[in-house]
Amino acid sequence: MKGTVLSITISALLVTSCGGGNEPAKDKGPDLVIGGEGTEESVSSIYQMPTPNELFGLVREMAGAGIKQMLNPTANVDKYASLKSRAFNFGVYSTDLVYASYFKLNVEVARYYLTSKKLADGLGVASAFSDADFVRLEANLTRGDSDSLEIISNDAYAKAYAKMEDEKMGSTLAIVLAGGWVESMHLLLRQVEGAGKAKGLMVRLGEQKVTLEHLIEMMEPHSSDPEVASMMKDLVVIRDVYDQVDVKRVAHQGASTSGRMVLGDDMQVELTDDKYNALAKAVDELRARMTAPEDKTNA
Repeated sequence: MKGTVLSITISALLVTSCGGGNEPAKDKGPDLVIGGEGTEESVSSIYQMPTPNELFGLVREMAGAGIKQMLNPTANVDKYASLKSRAFNFGVYSTDLVYASYFKLNVEVARYYLTSKKLADGLGVASAFSDADFVRLEANLTRGDSDSLEIISNDAYAKAYAKMEDEKMGSTLAIVLAGGWVESMHLLLRQVEGAGKAKGLMVRLGEQKVTLEHLIEMMEPHSSDPEVASMMKDLVVIRDVYDQVDVKRVAHQGASTSGRMVLGDDMQVELTDDKYNALAKAVDELRARMTAPEDKTNA
């Protein structure tokens, strides 16, 4: 039987970053802005990747409870030996940390904070996960202050990524971002399925086509690195599935879902059951391969 066609509209999230502009609302956390290393690109050519807190904040309103069983097990953290695996799974675990804080999985927040810190140590960005912040986190766990947990998790996430950018760790950061995007997709897909493919969640899923395109573009300056090139090839497989989805561009109307300035068109996306299943399969296969414990003798 032919799958149901769901028509959804998504905004093209090409945004500009201007110095001294309005600060983002506190409940959305800081945005991560990444440009090409050592380039003289104009401000308008810098892409802004939405951080997981933006996505999960929207999803939480529609999907309710989180699913802690879908997080990458913390027991795997010592089983990632290669730089590529550590970088990718730092992106995964830091995304799981944000997810846990937004869905009020309070016990998991502490667990994933420490797990992210362990991988951050190996990547040279340990300063993003300070002992003082962990003391704050524990105190807020005791009080049950979920809003503060979100702020602490978002701050750690943003500081780690900013540190990698400041240290010109472009290739590593590219793989970390890929891990974060794949984990965000994995968790979003599970929320979509848990909510019976609710239309609002399907809109969020459609929007990830745009963020994926921006991610691949941001990785391009580092494509001479074989690990980045390999990661880009994996992401292109997912983009190819998105490209099979029927898309119609229409003039943008109103603000974007995240409240940012939007340049360009909206896109109406028709996502059939078959295409949804193909997308989920591509994401799940990549995540399963990249989060699988490594054989350290071959790493």
